[in-house]
Amino acid sequence: MPDTSSRPRVLIVDDDPVSLRFLEMAVKESGHVVTTAADGAAALAANGSIDLLMIDRRLPDIDGANLLHALRKRGVTAPAIATSAEIDAALAAQLRAAGFMDVLEKPASMQRIHEVVAKFLPKSTPALLDDTAALDSVGGDANALRALRGLLARELEQFDHDLAHGDLATDRTALIERLHRLRASCGFCGATALAARAASWQAALRAGNRSADEQRDAFVAVCRETLMELRD
Repeated sequence: MPDTSSRPRVLIVDDDPVSLRFLEMAVKESGHVVTTAADGAAALAANGSIDLLMIDRRLPDIDGANLLHALRKRGVTAPAIATSAEIDAALAAQLRAAGFMDVLEKPASMQRIHEVVAKFLPKSTPALLDDTAALDSVGGDANALRALRGLLARELEQFDHDLAHGDLATDRTALIERLHRLRASCGFCGATALAARAASWQAALRAGNRSADEQRDAFVAVCRETLMELRD
């Protein structure tokens, strides 16, 4: 049974919900467990071990450097990355002097986020089916989980068919909405790898990114692998 506690944990702190969500999706795609916080108070209240910090330099209740200092006083020794929409050489030097080991300018591509995070954490592969997370989502009811995974298997069969033979291949708006619904299903069933791939493809489609075709191929591959796992 996959154990999320053995995977690196990243604490992301950002008061902009769009940035926070995008950073979360990108880091999860690398196979890491993510905890998010919208301000310094929430970050300081986070429980459990932390392997990497990503902190926006401007937060509503504290600046990033002071938050990092407060976390250090609490015994958090994880390397820290500063994020900001406005970074020049002087500011980057100030942030490094404050204790940040790297600086990430926003908006950043998923590839850029992966590169920065990989400097400090080895990439890990998300589980196709995370039983622990899935059972938590259904209150430990194994029968309910079995039923939900049966529904997910049928949903994946239909999705794969519609991509190959239906309108999804050409209707971008419908595809984005379908991916959104699928991610919710994956969340209930612990299909972590597929959820990450769906999020990456969805983000690329929304941005009109040239990598959308590559993301599609990666999604289809994981979709079929997950379906085989569900059938087993």
